[in-house]
Amino acid sequence: MAWHFEHSAISPARREDIWPHYADVEHWSSWSRKGVEWSRLDGPFEAGTEGKTKAPGFPAFRFRLTAVEPERMFASEAKLPGAQLVIEHVIESVGAGVEITHRARVDGPMAWLWATLIRRGTEKGLSDGVERLAKMSAPAR
Repeated sequence: MAWHFEHSAISPARREDIWPHYADVEHWSSWSRKGVEWSRLDGPFEAGTEGKTKAPGFPAFRFRLTAVEPERMFASEAKLPGAQLVIEHVIESVGAGVEITHRARVDGPMAWLWATLIRRGTEKGLSDGVERLAKMSAPAR
C-alpha cells in the first residue's frame, strides 16, 4: 500500500440520518463539496453497480461499489492506470450518536505516482465531507 488516509467525526445523528446521503449518489456534492463536483450511479445502490464521478481539478472517472451494508458502510473502487483507489464510508454507533469515518487508499505498482497526484485533493475532500455530513445530519435543536 503506497498511501492511506482517513478522517472521522462524531455527530449526534443516527445511522438512519446519515445513510440517505450516501445512497443518494447524484447529490453527493451537497455534503462533499470539496471532493465531488458531480456523480451518478448506473443502477441500484448495491455492490457491483458502477457509476461515474468528478472530483474538483480532475477528469471524471468510473467507480464500482464493492460493498454496501445499509446504515453501516459502503466502499467503492476505481481502477487507475497501474493502481486502484478504494474509498470506504463507515457509520458506527457511539454513545448517543455516531462516528462517521471516510478512508481512502491507493494500491498497486503505480500507487506512489497516483498518491502524489491525488493526495492533497482527496485529503481535503474526505475531511470536509465527513465534517459537513456530521453537521447536516444532526437533529435540529
